[in-house]
Amino acid sequence: MAINRPARLSTSRSKQAAVVLSIAIAAAPFIAAHAGAAEEPQTGSTGTAAAVAAPGSTAQPPAPAGGLESITQTAGAAAGYLYSSSTGLLWSAGDILSSAYTGVGQALYETAYMMGVNKTPLSRPEFVDTANEHAPAPVAQPAVSAAPIIAAQEPAPVPVQSAAPAMPGAMPGKETAAATSPAAETAAAPAPEPAEEPVHVPLQPIPSGLLANLVYDRSARNADGSYFVPKGLQRMFEVRTERAAVSEVRAVRKLNGRVVPDPKAHGRVEAGLLGRFEAPETGIPVVGDEVRKGQILGMVVPVVGVVDRSSVRREIARLTNEIRITAESLEITKQFSFVPFREGKLIQLETRLQGLRQEREALLPQLKTQEYLRAPIDGVIASSTAVTGRVTQPGEMVFDIVNPRQLWVEVTVPDPTIAADASPGSHASARTPEGQSMTVTYMGSGPSVRQQSIPMLFRIDTPPKGLRVGRPVAVLMPGEQAAQRGMPVRRAAIAVGSDGIQQVWEQTEPETFVPRAVQTQDIDAQTVLVLNGVTEGARIVVRGTGLMTQLQ
Repeated sequence: MAINRPARLSTSRSKQAAVVLSIAIAAAPFIAAHAGAAEEPQTGSTGTAAAVAAPGSTAQPPAPAGGLESITQTAGAAAGYLYSSSTGLLWSAGDILSSAYTGVGQALYETAYMMGVNKTPLSRPEFVDTANEHAPAPVAQPAVSAAPIIAAQEPAPVPVQSAAPAMPGAMPGKETAAATSPAAETAAAPAPEPAEEPVHVPLQPIPSGLLANLVYDRSARNADGSYFVPKGLQRMFEVRTERAAVSEVRAVRKLNGRVVPDPKAHGRVEAGLLGRFEAPETGIPVVGDEVRKGQILGMVVPVVGVVDRSSVRREIARLTNEIRITAESLEITKQFSFVPFREGKLIQLETRLQGLRQEREALLPQLKTQEYLRAPIDGVIASSTAVTGRVTQPGEMVFDIVNPRQLWVEVTVPDPTIAADASPGSHASARTPEGQSMTVTYMGSGPSVRQQSIPMLFRIDTPPKGLRVGRPVAVLMPGEQAAQRGMPVRRAAIAVGSDGIQQVWEQTEPETFVPRAVQTQDIDAQTVLVLNGVTEGARIVVRGTGLMTQLQ
């Protein structure tokens, strides 16, 4: 791109100023010497006139000429030194300022042109297509002789040989005729038809957006609905393609369910009495912390008033006294064999003793200082309502513990034949909305109906990392239907367009991609079957589909 006009003007002006200053400094010694030479005649004429006017007076000796010459030489040397020093400094400063101004101006000019601020059209030299000049001659038709073709070709250069001396008595007319015969033959051949003149299209100024596209690799939408994606963007998106092949696969059944914890690896910690929650010495575990079986998670201190506590103690003391008296009566009665109605009295005393003990056991927890809440299993805290100082109710859940390595999937199906056809221990695949795939094993179904549906349980063989309890999961079970014909592709190749229709990206050329609307059917958690929309052998994008969708 050419440098702008203000930069060239500034450069030329600075160079002109430097040349004028150097000429002035170089001319200073010559001007001083010329001034000294002009003073000498004036001095001589004045002295002669004085001598004539006063012949008797004594003439003064003339001033020595060496002093003026030395002064002139000294001034010339000083001027030359100043000239050389100032010239070098001026040229250096001028070059630096000119380069800086030119670079900054050029950068601002190009940036403004690329951003569309500068609308000045670029000067473009006219380009003449010379392809017609170098094009091969047209192939001759059978009805046309080969003479025009030979004439159209460029004649091969004939080597120049030295002329032999003419034989005495030779006729010059024959030599001339022999020399002119090839030219005559060439002239006799029909001349080739003149080539058509190329049509010159008037050149238009280059739009600013096109120059920006030349600097940066950008995608564009073509007029036919396809998208141009340069190789640079394909490498950035990590685009990978595969050819679609038609095959027959067995259809599957899609069952919707949710993740539930394994009953053998799920536990809840509940408060056994009314009291205030207190944190243990290690602190209150929060959601996501791993705990071990038997670990103390918190303490509940009973909330009982002073009056209530005294009444409880008095009641416990009374029950203890009655238990002691009843137990002694039971032992004494057992020692006598001839007591009237002995068996009935023994049964009555044993029943009363058991009831008194149960009443006392019900009152004893109110006198406890605290209740320890322990983890029933190994796992991770899934939910917690523990807050220091909070009053808990009897039977209230404080901690919910789940083992993330032992999770199940619960599916409810309205069709009872699906549960009847499934055999325990059979394997299936499952998939979450986030794209996590897993293998599940069918464990069984219950005989009861829940909301007009039958529950089915599947065990996740290897739960993926980050799987949460309660997340929806789609289980794909192999069905008994006949095989279906289609093109299996990876699930990552399926994208959803702006209109909500499933589509795939087909690569028609190395840098051209076309979105195709397709109809699919699930095969498993990682593969889908394309029923229509693309032809066999089409190259489908299987990686980088999400980034390709952003081009729309």
